[in-house]
Amino acid sequence: MESSGNKSNVESHLNWTTILKALADENRLQIIHELLKQEASVQDLSNILRIRTYNISKHLKILETNGLVRKRKDGVHRIYHITENLKSHLSEDNQVLDLGCCKFLFGSHDK
Repeated sequence: MESSGNKSNVESHLNWTTILKALADENRLQIIHELLKQEASVQDLSNILRIRTYNISKHLKILETNGLVRKRKDGVHRIYHITENLKSHLSEDNQVLDLGCCKFLFGSHDK
């Protein structure tokens, strides 16, 4: 199968079934939503979402394993951020994740 040049996309690197399973959990969707705003540590996410750090870590591991987030080391902390592949499926305002088969809407869409 031929690649489409420079186009970097989720489907060339990830399995849709595992992506949908990873995003099927409300806590993981909340984590993704927060990371769309800014990168964060486990403790930051725990404080913002009011979820135990142990559970945040478990969810981040699933998201990382499925290629949706990455981490970088900052001293003793691990800072998580959305992958470029996932970003390529986001709307300009980071409020809609369009996977082709379905869309995830973040934030308020009331006008």
